[in-house]
Amino acid sequence: MKKCVVCLLLLPLWLFGGCKMKAVPCNAAELRQYNWNASLDGGGSVSLRFDGDRAELMLRNAGEEERIAGKMLADEESFVIFDSRLSQNYAFSYQPHGKKLNLTFEGNTIELHAEAEK
Repeated sequence: MKKCVVCLLLLPLWLFGGCKMKAVPCNAAELRQYNWNASLDGGGSVSLRFDGDRAELMLRNAGEEERIAGKMLADEESFVIFDSRLSQNYAFSYQPHGKKLNLTFEGNTIELHAEAEK
């Protein structure tokens, strides 16, 4: 009886043992894989760049620029940029879709597009 139970427990390992599990990239890795850009209807632009544990979000419109940059922490749904220059933390929600990224801040969402791979 014990041999039968052991065989039943080992059968799935034997059947599926030859299959290699494909690593599924996590959202945080996908987020950092690209630099992201968007052009706005009114002529403005948004860019999001990553370098190791640092991030930079640049907003441009009508000749004006606003830069949020600093250390970044990310999980699977959101990231925070700690901008020591402004003594401020900025939290964003995100959802990658291949080479598109929906970026949300305070309930407003913008779709960014990936640049060529870094």
